Amino acid sequence: MTPAGYSRLAAVLMGAASIGAAHAQGGFAIRQNHDGIYAVDVVTRLGSCDRDYHWLIAVSGGRVSSAGDTLMEASGQISRRGIVALAFQRFGQVATVTGKLAMGSGSGTWSSTTMQCAGSWRANRQG
Repeated sequence: MTPAGYSRLAAVLMGAASIGAAHAQGGFAIRQNHDGIYAVDVVTRLGSCDRDYHWLIAVSGGRVSSAGDTLMEASGQISRRGIVALAFQRFGQVATVTGKLAMGSGSGTWSSTTMQCAGSWRANRQG
């Protein structure tokens, strides 16, 4: 290969490396539709709240609401990038929920100053 050919090859490889780096940093993040019904498993890690909870939530247009027969009220949103920002309310107690959702499942953390508890959660789309 000629020196000019090596230069062109190096330029192509540098361009590919730049695209890969941008992709790894979220420059080409896939935006997903997260609509559906999710089963949420909540675990208490700190405090004296019940050890675990199981709820259903509905996501429509990124907005979250409670689903099924539950005393818990869910509100908030999930962005197209899967960033979760919710609040769960039950019997006047409020928990703030954050995390990430992708490809029909997700996880994150929750905390409640009113209940003085905190923990983690996992969710899976049911259909």
